[in-house]
Amino acid sequence: MEPRIQNGFLRAIIFMPMWMIIMGTISGLGVFLLMLINGIDLNADPDAATALFENISFDSPVMLFLTACQVAGSFLTLWIATKFIDRKPLMSIGLSVKDKANEMLIGLGFALAFIGGLFFVLWLLGAITITGYVGFKPGVFIVSMMLFLAAFDEELIFRGYVLNNMMDSSSRWVALAGSSALFALMHAGNPSVWSNWVPMTELFAAGFILGISYTFTKNLWFPTFFHFGWNFFQGLLGFEISGINVDSWKMISHESTGNVPDIVSGGAFGIEGSVITLSCTIICTYFIYKYYNELDK
Repeated sequence: MEPRIQNGFLRAIIFMPMWMIIMGTISGLGVFLLMLINGIDLNADPDAATALFENISFDSPVMLFLTACQVAGSFLTLWIATKFIDRKPLMSIGLSVKDKANEMLIGLGFALAFIGGLFFVLWLLGAITITGYVGFKPGVFIVSMMLFLAAFDEELIFRGYVLNNMMDSSSRWVALAGSSALFALMHAGNPSVWSNWVPMTELFAAGFILGISYTFTKNLWFPTFFHFGWNFFQGLLGFEISGINVDSWKMISHESTGNVPDIVSGGAFGIEGSVITLSCTIICTYFIYKYYNELDK
């Protein structure tokens, strides 16, 4: 059946506030459930809820549970949107796992090469100095699950629905630009994101590198595993993730030498605030495009 709303850009724009409301409601119910489980009575102790949530870290089961609530809210929104607006199956957003194991592994391996390569380049340039080896932390298992769910959640929304629908009404590059702009705006409140022009530009470019394969395959697994690996390996190598500290699972400790400008080292925003990362993102987007374009011929 034809979608109830013909314009794909309009469908995507309508979807965003609907998603934020439903996801926010489900997350709120999750918070209420956690308070109930922990026996928190706001009437008796108004500060108890603040104490429960203010110090949670990436390796906290509370963070994992709240991220799972967000994913549940996203799936509910996607089901409503695909069934009643798009009038197509939920699986059409790119959830099929058949013969996708290689794409998952390639996405993870590509992320390791990308982030590891950037770490090596910054070290060679004297932008960072290694201060020690922190070692393995058991909390990395919870972190892995949380980061995977968070990456999956964003790919569901920004590639699976927004990019997918925008491609119905525009060219590949216009759709990528539209979905990438929304992706960047969703991170506009991150710490240090406005420290200079690079962080927001890199977030916009990240929407392209995450979405370019989807424009050919209409499948979410390469971008999901690349996105997960991008965040996980940043933290493992001691970088901030989009301005957020990751001490809970880093294995290598390093610090900025101050020998290069923040625009090169990334500054407080981390590696995503570096023009080197931005340049590599643009170059790699081109090579991914070229690879899939050759497969299509």
